[in-house]
Amino acid sequence: MSQIYLNINNQQAGPYDIEGVNQMLSANQVAPETLGWMQGMTNWVAISSESFKSMGVGVQESNTPSVATTGAPEASQTKKMPSQEVKSTTQPVESGKSGTFKIGKAIGDAFSFYKANVVGSIAWLILAGIISVIPLANLIVPLMGVNFYTCVRNYRESGQRMSFGDLFDFSDALDKIIGPIVVGILIAIGFICLIIPGIILTFMWAFTPCVQGDRVELSFIQAMKESKRLAKGNYIKIFFFVIILGILAFSGFLLLGFGALITLPVAHVALYCAYDQCKNP
Repeated sequence: MSQIYLNINNQQAGPYDIEGVNQMLSANQVAPETLGWMQGMTNWVAISSESFKSMGVGVQESNTPSVATTGAPEASQTKKMPSQEVKSTTQPVESGKSGTFKIGKAIGDAFSFYKANVVGSIAWLILAGIISVIPLANLIVPLMGVNFYTCVRNYRESGQRMSFGDLFDFSDALDKIIGPIVVGILIAIGFICLIIPGIILTFMWAFTPCVQGDRVELSFIQAMKESKRLAKGNYIKIFFFVIILGILAFSGFLLLGFGALITLPVAHVALYCAYDQCKNP
């Protein structure tokens, strides 16, 4: 059953099913311009859009003019400030139990992605390595990493192969840059203070860049919270998974370093594949 969230009076409401939304439209409790979101959507869009119409939303819509009680941004405001609109009506972070993942399947899926996106995967690794040694420019390396995970998501969901330009998507750039940096600093502090806290924080926030790449409308703080939720109950498995990925990545350097062009991207993609399994139990 479709679970639709609505932006009512600038607050997230729901979820509602399609019949419930249609009843609210008929009763003028919401307007066609009211923003909605459901699982799989990248951004919040008006419930009168084709995305919702194709599912049957609005088929029972009343012809009576709607009252201005929804508080949803008007269409003109949506066009002017799409990123601010998304941040103010952020996509819900589920609070239920997370799933788990199979290490072998995650690595196998990662190799499948690599085979279909060899050029893009190698380009990402080489460019990130070059840019990382350039002062100031190296700030976009975390952004490229998050965008790489978005490419993985697009391929897994629709078979869309990554392109060179996808790595330089600067939408929500601030969160994409700050998120990985903040997580890295906090984990480093955890290791400096005591080893155990650092390890725990690593497990908690291991999926953060994956969440950012998958759900780009979330702030990096929300992505950290979602990573923590998904990692809960999987700490031991993540521990062994990280060790296996480390061995996999290092093994690439044994063949004069050229093997790293395969193992490093595959290790990163495997992390996303594990995250994807956890969010879809």
